[in-house]
Amino acid sequence: MLYIYIIILSIIIGLLRNGKLSSLSQISLKKIELIVLACAIQAGLIFLGSKKLKIILDYSSYMIIFSYIVLLMAVWNNKKLKGMNIIFLGIVFNFIVIVVNGGHMPVLLSSLYKAGLNDFALVLKEGSYVTHTLITDKTLFGFLADVIPLPPPFPDPSVVSAGDFLMFCGVFSLVQDAMMKKEQNLEN
Repeated sequence: MLYIYIIILSIIIGLLRNGKLSSLSQISLKKIELIVLACAIQAGLIFLGSKKLKIILDYSSYMIIFSYIVLLMAVWNNKKLKGMNIIFLGIVFNFIVIVVNGGHMPVLLSSLYKAGLNDFALVLKEGSYVTHTLITDKTLFGFLADVIPLPPPFPDPSVVSAGDFLMFCGVFSLVQDAMMKKEQNLEN
C-alpha cells in the first residue's frame, strides 16, 4: 500500500512540475511477469500462512528468499530505467537482512508500538507470522531491518526499513523521470 502512496505523491508533484500523466504509459517495463510472480508469492504466503498451513509455515522462508531473487532478476532487467538502480539497492538491503535472519524480515517491537500496530506486535510475539519476526539480540544487520515507524497521522501506519525507503525513492524517481520526459520511448 505504501508504494501506491509514493506513486500518487510522485504523480501530484509531477503534475505540479508540468509533467504529463500520459507519459507514464511510455515506461517500458521488461519482465513484468517476474514482478507479478514475486508479489504473488509474498501475498500468497501471507494469506496461506494466516491459515496456519504446515507446509507454508515450514517452507515460507525459502519462498520469501525465492521471491526476492525473482524480484531482483526483474529489476536487473530494467536497470536502464531511471530509479531502478536505487530500487535494486533497496531490494538488496532487504534481501541481505532477510537471508541472514532465516528468511524473515526482523521488525523492532518498539517501532510497531510507535506506529500503533499493537495487534501485529502480538502476532509477531507468537512467532507464527510467515514473513516477519521480532528483532532479538541474535538478529543480524538489525539496522537494515524494519525499524523506522511511520505512525498516524500517516494514512497507512507501518514500520519500514532503509531498503524500503530506497525503493520508495526509486519508484518516486521513476515516475518523476517518466512524467517530465517528452512523449518518447522511455527505455533509454
